[in-house]
Amino acid sequence: MPALRTPARRLTASGVSAITLKGLLLAGLFTVGANARAWDNTGHILIAQIARDQLTTAARTRVDALSAQLQNDGAPYNGVNIACWADDIRSSEATGPFHGQFKPWHFINIGCSPADPDVLGRPSVLTSDKGNLVAALDHCADLLRHRQFDALVPNEAVALALVMHLVGDIHQPLHCATRYYPLSQRINGFRHDSGGEDVAVANFQQPFRRNLHAFWDEAYRCYSESGEVKTEPALREADPPGSPAVESWLVRLRPEAPIDPDLSFDPARWARETHALGCSQAYGALDQPDSRGNVTLGAAYVAAARDTARRQIMLAGDRLAALLNTIYGP
Repeated sequence: MPALRTPARRLTASGVSAITLKGLLLAGLFTVGANARAWDNTGHILIAQIARDQLTTAARTRVDALSAQLQNDGAPYNGVNIACWADDIRSSEATGPFHGQFKPWHFINIGCSPADPDVLGRPSVLTSDKGNLVAALDHCADLLRHRQFDALVPNEAVALALVMHLVGDIHQPLHCATRYYPLSQRINGFRHDSGGEDVAVANFQQPFRRNLHAFWDEAYRCYSESGEVKTEPALREADPPGSPAVESWLVRLRPEAPIDPDLSFDPARWARETHALGCSQAYGALDQPDSRGNVTLGAAYVAAARDTARRQIMLAGDRLAALLNTIYGP
């Protein structure tokens, strides 16, 4: 098993400073703003590890070399925890010329009604504070393919870190789906619920971010007990490479029957697939599908979400491996 660790929250990048994708602050149980986070660090590490196990020698060597160019308080990343970099540097303690930029690159607000705005059908301009997940992933992958970087993504290490993170994000159902409100029901002027961040989950046992979006960030390790939604322990930041905890997670994620998906790189298609899960399951299976206040997640909802999230993590890892092998060759 390749080396693996999760980084601390305060990060800098060697030679390139830090891109900060800072989420909006929570106020009580609600947030109003951009979908700030996808899978938690454990989820992104597992996606990267699934991919790493399938990389060619050339691809793995290049990923390792580039990962070492990014630093966490002087300690380099490795070829797995680099997938956490784009979230880690969102810390309020992060500094550098990229601080606070690229927030919209982590999600795409595709509504669940045919009457909602056609986000996928409109070309998205990418700037430091504009864009969407589909356009950003497509752009960063193209930069890696051609080794031609730009003012937004200035070098290969940053491009790789973003690609490894965004491939994970695009497989989280509530990073590709949101509910738009009628004009009379908008909250503080916002048109949609930010991928479930407006929907508080009354029985989610987390001290912070107790909303539907946060639940789906961790759904792969959530379970229901005595009416409460709880989470299995995350990977510790100090877990050594190839630790029993990582091995155990990989075993639990593997499906009973092998998955044979279409691995070809197509961010728009991936987003549509993930969006369908967000609308049909994340929103459609709620007992209170129209509520913008508290919802209570039943045991059946939690179990189904866990299974779906685990399949999505496996799928993201497989697709990430295929993409990196294509870019870096045999």
